[in-house]
Amino acid sequence: MSTALRLMLLAGSIWTFCYILRSVRESKMRTQDSFFWIVFTVALVILGVFPGVASDLSDLVGVESPANLVFLTVIFLLVVKMFSMDRKISKLQNQVITMTQKNAIDALERETEKEGAGEA
Repeated sequence: MSTALRLMLLAGSIWTFCYILRSVRESKMRTQDSFFWIVFTVALVILGVFPGVASDLSDLVGVESPANLVFLTVIFLLVVKMFSMDRKISKLQNQVITMTQKNAIDALERETEKEGAGEA
């Protein structure tokens, strides 16, 4: 793995790690959600500091270049994370729809009760 790629991995990982910690500290991100990103950045730091790991893994898996393995792994993990986030968003959207419908029914019932009390 080239020195430039190693330096980019280290700089990007350290910056991301610090940003995540700051976000958690300022309550802009939940601790549960930050776990994935912390593990992700630590793995990238390990690959940047110990390039032999990427070389050995690329030889083991049969990938031509360690850099290709790093990019392939990063893309795969981000796609998995995106799928997970899409599932959460869909679940939240369904909950919003259900709550909105319940609120509309409750408001209609209150309005009906007021009209019924006004007539009596």
